[in-house]
Amino acid sequence: MTDARLYEVRERLFIDAGATVAGAGQAMFEQLRALRSAVAAGAPLSSPTFHDAYHPYIASVWAYRVAVRDELEGQPLVPAVFGWHAWDGKERCPLCNRDLAGTG
Repeated sequence: MTDARLYEVRERLFIDAGATVAGAGQAMFEQLRALRSAVAAGAPLSSPTFHDAYHPYIASVWAYRVAVRDELEGQPLVPAVFGWHAWDGKERCPLCNRDLAGTG
């Protein structure tokens, strides 16, 4: 994260963005750190540990996008625009839906 200069980007966000966008950006940053920790601890992509960190992260990415879009354009963005029920990606995740595939 240091090599990618994410700390610098976060600081610029705190200076330039409105409060809602800055808060959403900080939440996304914290979820990214949790995801990084899971990967650093050796969690493979197909593991529940990875998914327990990944889905909150991707939900926070979408929350950030929604906040930015609202701040810049004043137009709401909701999951239904994409045919989804939520931003976290669980409904589209093969691992999370693996158990549901066998029921029918």
